[in-house]
Amino acid sequence: MSRVACSVSIVCTDGPHGVAGFTCSAVCSVTDEPPTIMVCVNRRSAANAIIKANGVLCVSSLGTDQVDLSELFAGVGRVPMIERFSGPNWGVLATGAPYCTASRVALDCRIADVREVGTHSVIFAEVLSTEHASDGEPLIYHSRDYATLRHMA
Repeated sequence: MSRVACSVSIVCTDGPHGVAGFTCSAVCSVTDEPPTIMVCVNRRSAANAIIKANGVLCVSSLGTDQVDLSELFAGVGRVPMIERFSGPNWGVLATGAPYCTASRVALDCRIADVREVGTHSVIFAEVLSTEHASDGEPLIYHSRDYATLRHMA
């Protein structure tokens, strides 16, 4: 799977069960009606149980200038969760889940269904609102490293 190029996102939640977020390369569109996405979360991740208990999440799609943010939410430096949200570029949309205001786009969602498959929870989430923040180039993960797009035509 390391040879499959993926967009890099931060997936966050907040609610009665706490705040959490993680770097994710497993986000994709499922259907337009209703607008639904799929997010895969490792069951060993501390964020897994919190996201499912809160019932909401927000996906912030990162740009090429946000490698440091990707690394932070991937756990590099072991920064405590609450401190990861201390920067100035955080806001909330309809669900109250945090989103990065400097991201390319944010998808604010309510969890519609969860399936446990192997080591991961596959979360199907209905998109309730969106925020278009930046027109920058998307951050891509490929062959265990960050990459950018090269336009072909």
